[in-house]
Order: sequence, then structure tokens, then C-alpha cells
Amino acid sequence: MKTNLAQEPPIPQGELVHFPKKERNAMSDQLSKGFIMKSRLYHYEVEPFISDAAKNVYSAIMGFTNGFNKPSDHISHRQLQGGKLKGSNKLSSGTVTNGLKELTWFEVITVVERNNKLGNKYQINEVSLVEAFEKFSASEIKALRINNRCASISEALQLVVQSASVSGAEGASTSGASIEFLFIDSFRNIFINSLRSNKPLEAHFYVYQETQKQIILEQQKLEAEEKAKAEKERKDKVRKLSFDEVIKLTKNTFANLCDLELWEQYVANRSQQAKTKLTKNALNAIYKDFIEWGYEGSNQSLKTSITGNYQGLFAPKQQNHGFGNQSQASTRMSEIQELIAKEEAGYEQYGF
Repeated sequence: MKTNLAQEPPIPQGELVHFPKKERNAMSDQLSKGFIMKSRLYHYEVEPFISDAAKNVYSAIMGFTNGFNKPSDHISHRQLQGGKLKGSNKLSSGTVTNGLKELTWFEVITVVERNNKLGNKYQINEVSLVEAFEKFSASEIKALRINNRCASISEALQLVVQSASVSGAEGASTSGASIEFLFIDSFRNIFINSLRSNKPLEAHFYVYQETQKQIILEQQKLEAEEKAKAEKERKDKVRKLSFDEVIKLTKNTFANLCDLELWEQYVANRSQQAKTKLTKNALNAIYKDFIEWGYEGSNQSLKTSITGNYQGLFAPKQQNHGFGNQSQASTRMSEIQELIAKEEAGYEQYGF
């Protein structure tokens, strides 16, 4: 029997073995969370030329802009400041702003999109600053960056080159050395013009802020001095005065208001104990009473307090005139005579 050989399946000659392919890890196996290396070009040809503020901001942007096929990301100003963890370092708002300006001017980063809600979208660029710093010194490039005439370093260098070319075309043919001097001269002109240019923000806002700060400090200083002075006066008015202090303060003032001998006796009685010593507030009150009572009335009040061993001074009793009040007048006269008698007895007893 004949068969169709074309329809017969071929006898397998061997079996294909599939070996598992080892995939390359995207991150390091040495660290639990892995890491992404920063650009070698940035490390060798950018980082040595920028400030610490720019380095810190670049590191923060690089930390947020990680992952595969992710050249840019939205990062807020607060995220760039850091300090999320307790005790961690936090960049100031001014440091972040200055760092962003410097990185943008050097074209190390680019603001792809501005978004106040999510934060600006930053993109890291592969650039080198070696060539720029070989042509110009660090101080010259810093001056070009600070004068705010150009948005980037490429514009600034192009402006310098154009200025040098114009100067060279107007003059005679120059050698390579003279061209280099033209570059420096053009830079010097830009630098001098930037120094001479008006800076309204610095001339008005910053000066105004410093002036206001000084005014506020002076006001606070005056208020503190006035408060301290008032507190000192208040404490001085309630301070207990000694016998000598009271006599020194009232010797001239009370001379026409009362008998100074009676006054000294009264002060001596009040000065025997600390709690009964006179104060300036008490002297002011007594002074007003003496003016109201008159010379005789003040002496009478002092005698009453001395003979009765009273701490306070009392208003003298007024004598009533008229036939209907003769009994009251006689009673008052008898009281005065008794006080005089007690006073004389006191003189004899204590040798006053």
C-alpha cells in the first residue's frame, strides 16, 4: 500500500530547552530601597561651579525626579525645602529661591510648566559649565548672573561675544590677545552698568523694610523704658520710708503747713514699726489734708494722733459759734485742755 510521504510528520531530531533569562535589577541589591545615581556630567562639570544653595536644590529635585522614563515632575516649593521628618534639616525659602534662580540661569534645570497648585514642573538637563568658566572667571560669570540682563548663561555669553565682535569691527584688525581683552572690556562695561543701574527693589523696598524695622525697634525700646520707669516710680511710691527720708522730703514742704516739731514726733511714732512706716503716697495724702486744714488745724490733728497714739491723722473738729452751741464749744475746749495736759505730762515723762 502506497502512502503520501508529504503528509507524514517528520521525526523530531531534538528538543529545544528554554533557560530562564536573568533580568538586570534596576536598582542596587545592596540597599533595601535602592538608589538612582546622579549624572556623572553634573558631578564632574557642573557641581564644582555652583553654590551650596544650588547643590541642595538640585539634590532635592533629583530626589523627586526619579524613576524610569520620567525626565520631569511637579515639585512644590515646600517639598524642595524638605524638613518633613522630625529633626531633619530644612532649607529656608530664600535658599530654595536663590538655588532655583541659579540652576535655571545656568540651564542645569528647566521649568517645563508652572503650576501653583501642584508646583512647578522641573526637568534636569545634561549641561557642562567647564567651557564657560574657562573663558571667564567665576567673578565675571557671577556678575553676569546677578545683573539680571540675561535669562541664561548662553544669552549672557552670546551678548559678550556680540559686544566684542562689534568693538572689533569698528576698530582695526586685532590679534587673539586683543580679542580676549575685548571680551573682558565688554564684560566690564556690563558689570559697571549693572552697578550704576537703578534697583528699585533694593533701593526702596529693602531700605523701607530696614527703616520700618529700626522704627519699630526704637518704639519698642521707648515703650520698654517708659514701662520700666513707671514701674520704678510705682514701687518707689509704695516703698516704706525711714525717719530720715521722711524728714528730708518734708522739711521744706511742711514748714508752712504745720509745726515741724509735732510733725517729727508723729513721724517718729510711725517709724517705730515697719508696717506703719510712711510712704510717698501717704505723704502726698497728708500734704493735701494739711493744705485743707490750715496751720492750726494741722497742728491740732498732729497733737490728737500723738497723744492718742494713733497711726492716722484725723480732721480737726470745727468750733461752732453762737449762743445755742455754747455747751459744745465748752466741751471742745475741755478736750483741748485735756490734750494739752497730756502733752505736757508726756514732755515731763519722756524729757521732750
